[in-house]
Amino acid sequence: MTTSNNATFSGADPSWANACVGNNGNPGYIEYSKGFSAAANILIEQVLAGRGLDLPVDDLVYPVCFNMRHSVELRLKGAIQELADIAEIQSQPFVFDLSGSHDIGNIWNFFKSQSELLDERYIEVNKSINSTISDIAAVDATGQTFRYPVSNESQKHLTEIALINFFLLKNKFGELEKNLDTLHSLNLWLKQEYQQGTFTSKLSRPKIYELARALPPKSEWSHPQFTVTKKELMKTYNLGSRDLTKAIDKIKNHYFLSYLIGAPLPIKGISEDQILSFFENWTSQNSDTEEESKPSLGIDYWERKESIIDDIKKQAESQQATWSKFEKLMTPDFLAGLHALYYFARDKTYTEYYDTAYELASKEIAHEFKCGPAAVRDSFMHIHNKTNAASNILISLFALGHKDLAETIIRKHTLDTSLHWIEKARSGQLFSYPEFAKY
Repeated sequence: MTTSNNATFSGADPSWANACVGNNGNPGYIEYSKGFSAAANILIEQVLAGRGLDLPVDDLVYPVCFNMRHSVELRLKGAIQELADIAEIQSQPFVFDLSGSHDIGNIWNFFKSQSELLDERYIEVNKSINSTISDIAAVDATGQTFRYPVSNESQKHLTEIALINFFLLKNKFGELEKNLDTLHSLNLWLKQEYQQGTFTSKLSRPKIYELARALPPKSEWSHPQFTVTKKELMKTYNLGSRDLTKAIDKIKNHYFLSYLIGAPLPIKGISEDQILSFFENWTSQNSDTEEESKPSLGIDYWERKESIIDDIKKQAESQQATWSKFEKLMTPDFLAGLHALYYFARDKTYTEYYDTAYELASKEIAHEFKCGPAAVRDSFMHIHNKTNAASNILISLFALGHKDLAETIIRKHTLDTSLHWIEKARSGQLFSYPEFAKY
């Protein structure tokens, strides 16, 4: 939006030069910090490009360092805001005055201590940040050193420093920015992870996965030895009896973790026999190559017209035969279960989403059953006709802990050579489980 208003802070032509501020863009701490960071980096590059001749280092060191320091303060306040969201999910107390605190040392120490209390995965990232922020805090704790030549007590600033090197500033600040980006990514990762609910007041998601792998098969829990095992686990993870029970309940009710203890949860809506029947029919209908199965309209279309019409008739007959076979199996649960397995594979991050995927599918399928048989048929054939139906459903089975069923289907229909992701699925690498590995 442009205006003819001559006010200093207003829009004007050309429109590309108008910056969006306030509610017109809704910037937060991170967006503000990026601006100050960019300003510092641009000044550094310009000074170094002119070797300090065109732009004097003695003058520009102050805006450069002020912008750097202020950017870091904003980044840390943004990190605290993100950490507060994680603490809320964990139902942990968390209070910090973001607007009233400007001492970067205090801000950093608060974040460092609180983050490591909430999740130990912050420890390594915090180590990478600590030394440079400590340097900033030692020289300019409150943002006044590079802002004014003297303090409020009329003391000259930087008398103990004497020299500041622009190359060193560039390297140190560049490294700090990368590490702060990592911290931001970790905050977002952990917020999403904790939202899944797979944690207790004592154990994070990775620790619960670790515990699940340490537990014996559920079939052995009635043996006297399991009492000894539980005591050992309580000692290893510093848990009380109730804490261990809460963690085990999380494991028993989690699709992948329940598989690790040999008690996988049943697939929703659709039985193993129905899944096997679907694959039996799908593989028989999709044995041809993509080029062979799809009639094309080329320059020889009229010469091949009768052949193409025959192919279309055959496809229609095949579709009808498929529907005739599955129509008698068709229930809202079956169709919702099939849809959930197909669409869940698009989100390979958290298995907890499967419950939501099934709920959404159930609502959609209930509506289609109300619309009548034609809508139900179209909904089923929509999945059956997908060329990636087998791939998606198998990915979901692996992710949900039904590896044996997936392997049975793969062996029976010799699908392993056509599934480029199969080894990653077997090893678990295909799925983003608890570790934050995407720095």
